[in-house]
Amino acid sequence: MKNIMTNLGKIIFTCILASTALYAKLNVYVDTDNVTIGEQVQLSIVAEGNKVTPPKVNSICGEEIVSTSTSTSVQGINGVFTKKQIFEYLFVPTKSCTIEPVEVSVDGVKELTKPINITVSPVKITKNSRFILQIESNKKRVYVGEPFMLTVIFKQKHGANAVDSKFTLPPLKNFWVKEESEGRKFEENGYTVQRLSYVLAPQKSGYHTIKPARIEIAARTQRQDTWGQWFATLKWRTYFSNELELEVLPLPDNLSVVGTFSISAEVDKTEVNASDAVNVTVIIKGSGNFEDIKGFKPKIAGVGVFEEEPSTKAYIEQGEYQGVWKQKIAFVPTRDFTITPFALHYFDLESNRTKTIQTRPITIHVKNAATMSSPKPLKIKRAKIAQTATVEQDDPSGTFQSGFFVWGFGLGLVLGIFLGLLPWRSWLHRKQTPQMSYKNERDVLSLLLHHLDDADAAAMASKLEAKLYEGRPVHIDAKQLKALYKKYM
Repeated sequence: MKNIMTNLGKIIFTCILASTALYAKLNVYVDTDNVTIGEQVQLSIVAEGNKVTPPKVNSICGEEIVSTSTSTSVQGINGVFTKKQIFEYLFVPTKSCTIEPVEVSVDGVKELTKPINITVSPVKITKNSRFILQIESNKKRVYVGEPFMLTVIFKQKHGANAVDSKFTLPPLKNFWVKEESEGRKFEENGYTVQRLSYVLAPQKSGYHTIKPARIEIAARTQRQDTWGQWFATLKWRTYFSNELELEVLPLPDNLSVVGTFSISAEVDKTEVNASDAVNVTVIIKGSGNFEDIKGFKPKIAGVGVFEEEPSTKAYIEQGEYQGVWKQKIAFVPTRDFTITPFALHYFDLESNRTKTIQTRPITIHVKNAATMSSPKPLKIKRAKIAQTATVEQDDPSGTFQSGFFVWGFGLGLVLGIFLGLLPWRSWLHRKQTPQMSYKNERDVLSLLLHHLDDADAAAMASKLEAKLYEGRPVHIDAKQLKALYKKYM
């Protein structure tokens, strides 16, 4: 009898809605106005007219719309036909609210729907709850850039008939998502538990709230239609987690790196031939925001330096965010030199203060290095002239000797100018300089390392270094190589 009365009530309710729609241009209703948080509400807008402009609904009660649908029906009564369009919106309210009026244009006339109040009750999580969603953080107070763990825990009670699920991470405004761990699944106290961890890093200081995560669960259920018939269907319900409060502190001294680190430098050799490469790898290990560590760009006079972009390998180990930062740097010297220490300035979490760590200096000996001898001062030795007494007397051949002196002086002057125009310096330089050729790329690289202030020379030296000492397939322009060789020879 109770079922008959319930079905009769549904039929009467449907008839009332239909009759109301016959005499109204615009109607609005919801399938329920009292729900528990996580349950879905369907909003239906019914417009009657020949020309209906679909309403613009982007959100309801401040929540995203889960799904929308549109249907059209034509009904004729006593030869009079009416056209109705139904717009349906499915959403999940998270708190009690009022659905604001929606504007709809019907046959050129703009009309507004009536407001509808929705009451949302909280869910009480008990030991017997079928589904439980929680979020946890391993830290409540962090510095800007400091990584921390956000763990999502989902529990499903044994026997809960979940068919499908859709998990949504909470909106993480002002946070970077650095790493995601592989999910872990296990059984505990009658529940199937799934844990998923994320590594986050705050972008700015202040108090921040991590909003609840959500998971939509589809479960099989039995539903009775208007005529009292039962049929199987899927019903979606949304479950929400708790929310978290986090305090983010600013870093002192304009620092951008925070964590706990160690630094080292590995060199492949400390003795090389002139113009051979010395390869150094700088390694930073520990826990922190490795992504904010900038690469080193050392400069040493008379040494070609070629640095690569740093690489970072991060991972989660025993619930902690760990990583290794590496950078490779090649030095091409022509004489002995010292690689100065590589230093890292950061805020240390263990000592809670600004800290600087650095490597040891590395001395490199270069065999067959070019000598850097300074020029010796020029000394001119003059022959001593013996002072003798002279007796002036008339010489009948004096006129002849004077003329001969003038001719000799003139001829010596011409011969001196001619000899001065000859390329003595080039001949002497060729004699003193070892034989080199632009076809020998090692010789050209050695030459160009002395002229790295020239952009073209520096670029060509970088290409030659990559080809000769790194084995990379680099194209060398022969004409440009020859031009640079002639320019600096």
